Amino acid sequence: MAPGRRRHRRGGDERAPKTKTSSRRKEATAGPATSVHDIPDHVLELIFLRLDSCASVVRAASACRRWCHLLAGAAFASRFGSLPLLAGHYHTVHNFFDRSLAASRATPVFVPSPGMAGVDPRHFSLDFLPDSTSWELADSRGGLLLLFKKSTAQASWSWTGYRYLPDQLVVCEPSTRRHQGILSPPYLKGKCIGLFLPHGDGDDGSGGRRIGMSNFRILAVLHEFKPWVYGHIGPVACAFSSGCDGGWRVLPESAAAFDGDATVPDRVEQISFAGRVGGSAYWAIGQEHGASMLVLDVATAAFSVVTFPEHLVRSHDRHNFRVISGEDGGLRVVRLLDNELKVFGRRHGSDEWVLQNHVRLPEATRGLPGHEDRFFRQNAAIIVAAEETHVVVTPQEKTWPFSVDLETMEVERALERNKYAGTVFPYELPWPPAVLMTCAERGRSRRTRR
Repeated sequence: MAPGRRRHRRGGDERAPKTKTSSRRKEATAGPATSVHDIPDHVLELIFLRLDSCASVVRAASACRRWCHLLAGAAFASRFGSLPLLAGHYHTVHNFFDRSLAASRATPVFVPSPGMAGVDPRHFSLDFLPDSTSWELADSRGGLLLLFKKSTAQASWSWTGYRYLPDQLVVCEPSTRRHQGILSPPYLKGKCIGLFLPHGDGDDGSGGRRIGMSNFRILAVLHEFKPWVYGHIGPVACAFSSGCDGGWRVLPESAAAFDGDATVPDRVEQISFAGRVGGSAYWAIGQEHGASMLVLDVATAAFSVVTFPEHLVRSHDRHNFRVISGEDGGLRVVRLLDNELKVFGRRHGSDEWVLQNHVRLPEATRGLPGHEDRFFRQNAAIIVAAEETHVVVTPQEKTWPFSVDLETMEVERALERNKYAGTVFPYELPWPPAVLMTCAERGRSRRTRR
């Protein structure tokens, strides 16, 4: 190599020497190191809104004081209030399936949801109610339960069938163990086909103000045929409102909204409760041609009648069909006939009903603990309870509940829900939970002392 000639790297990869100026410029471009504590509050709220359960939110609140204050604040509560805060389900024991003395004295049993694993179910016991074994569960909404006094004379009928409006009702909040008793007025003595907890006064159902012991309402649906009293022939909705200005009243708007061209059977035995989807309740009603559903908008107390294909709904076999919610919020029908369970749904954008899934129960249940072939020989199986994801079924020969997953149509008996042959009611924790508010209060007290 000739003297004085500079040697170049191959490929032209010669780099300029590093200087202090270039290092400072690189540090300014990269920015300071960040952590999870540098995330703005509004972004954290969006992250917390994607948590799968109320229990996960409570766990996140225990991570640090900042997260606790954010989760317990009014801004997050207003957004989180519209999301489901499912704590679990109350399972009832229906004496249609179990006529034992123990079943007649049984109280609803709370089963925590998977997100509440580890929670002691005894915290949700109804033993704080007076004469706690004499109440039957009618409905649930948010953190409240609606119960009515059991009647010995009509013990074989569920409220979802028909009975007179119970003399005594009670609304309770298991998380706080508060309750309020309500007496039915003597002028409301028609056959009762439904008891519901609609949105409370001042609660729009969108999370603005959640239903509580101070603003709850009760809706009683009577099968009434006295036009000279209420001005129409058909069902009547009566409402009870809490508070000093509350009480019972007949809702004339329910009669005005009823379709006068449609009819409902004059015999209450021909009306069968089919389920509740979203904000509406459904009853199957027998018609001369085809089958129909009586539909009640629980929020507005407005009635309507909707026609269904006859092979989907039959009012005389109330334990063989249910209406449930689909994944998109639409309506689905679960039909059980001759031991074959079928799921029907509406085709998107039309009123056409299509078969979505089906399973033969005698073959699908073979191999389950306690299975016997005789269970499905004489009488067909019947539906005990139905939810969006599954139904609970039992043979008529023997109370042997098992559940069917409506997506996979697989059957199983191992889960806790299969121990109870009765209607199921979801229960949500009031928001924000007391443990969250306690955490936030402690943080505020520390700052005050400083």
